[in-house]
Amino acid sequence: MISWMRLTACLLMIMFLLSGCWSRRELNDIAIAEGVGIDISDDGQFELTVQIVNPGSVTKSNGNSEVPIIVYSSKGVTLNEAVRRLTSSISRNIYFAHIRILVISEDLASKGIVKTMDYLMRGSEFRTDFDVVIARDSTAKDLLSVMTPLEKVPANYIFNSLEAAKKEWTSAVTIKLDQLSSGLVTAGKSSVVSGIQIIGDHTTGTSNNNINYTTPRVRLQYSGNAVFKKDKLVGWLNEKESRAYSVITNQSMRSSIHLICPDGGNIGIDIARVKSKIHAVIKNDKPEIFINTRTEGNVSDVECKINLFKTETIAYLDAQYVEFIKSNMEKTIKKTQQLGTDIYGFGEAVHRADPTYWNKVKDNWEQEFKQVEPHLNVIAKVRGTGTLGDSVVNDVKE
Repeated sequence: MISWMRLTACLLMIMFLLSGCWSRRELNDIAIAEGVGIDISDDGQFELTVQIVNPGSVTKSNGNSEVPIIVYSSKGVTLNEAVRRLTSSISRNIYFAHIRILVISEDLASKGIVKTMDYLMRGSEFRTDFDVVIARDSTAKDLLSVMTPLEKVPANYIFNSLEAAKKEWTSAVTIKLDQLSSGLVTAGKSSVVSGIQIIGDHTTGTSNNNINYTTPRVRLQYSGNAVFKKDKLVGWLNEKESRAYSVITNQSMRSSIHLICPDGGNIGIDIARVKSKIHAVIKNDKPEIFINTRTEGNVSDVECKINLFKTETIAYLDAQYVEFIKSNMEKTIKKTQQLGTDIYGFGEAVHRADPTYWNKVKDNWEQEFKQVEPHLNVIAKVRGTGTLGDSVVNDVKE
């Protein structure tokens, strides 16, 4: 009898284990969202925009004139209302687990994003590993409606171009939803989010014809970084300032600059590697911040008469290299001090150095941050001259 009971129990367990995926969703029953945009309307309601993949267009062969995405939007006093109301316009359930990009309008970011973040982090429908960007000088709805070249789905284009801008030019930064949410509640460091603009008339960009030109009439371009104080956007970093921010926070990868030759003309430097470290020391009951940066680059192009075989020439370039990096860092830090927002993590460095002192100043860190004069130690070296030793400009007879 006991053996039969054991056998029955084992069979019941096997039945439960082989019961299949109880929470499965068939592709024919869902609408896959690749991009989400959030605006704030004039009456104070949230406007949610969803970029849905058109499966018929994506799977068909070339020559298909059907648009690859469909953009839906709806309003609600809360974001949950907007999401639920959106279902009245779509014949399928929206599947949010494949989101690549979240676009927040500049207007909403200026008013505060804490309510937006609460819904996105609390809800089980959204993952938190997608990138966040700010729609600069436009709405998130307009931005997500622009058709883009190279990628059939514009959300993928926005995501891939952000990655390329960060790796090859360092003017853009990537921040995930969970990182942004953490930055809103972390004392001693504020958040920075990349801004993206519509270049051209956005109404023209909504047509599939926009990608049928060798030069698209309307395109998307990353333009500066939005600086936050708590949950509100308070200012923008331009291209130079954004690159300096990446250097200070050790997020810089590859980039390029140009230096001035002794007798005029330019010489290009391909920045190969950058390493930065921030630490703090408490002296006389005041915080001192030290930023140590080391960078190396190679000569990429020479547009002047210069002898690269001379050690004094390389020393001259190294000195200019240091001055360029240091000057941009100083200007960027001063700008953010005027905005009163510590985007570099100086406060975190103070906390690491002396937790007791940090507990005394953390509630007034904004004012303390404005008074800090960081010590910048920059070492910049030009290591290589490329496959050419001397410049061909030297051989050209005038």
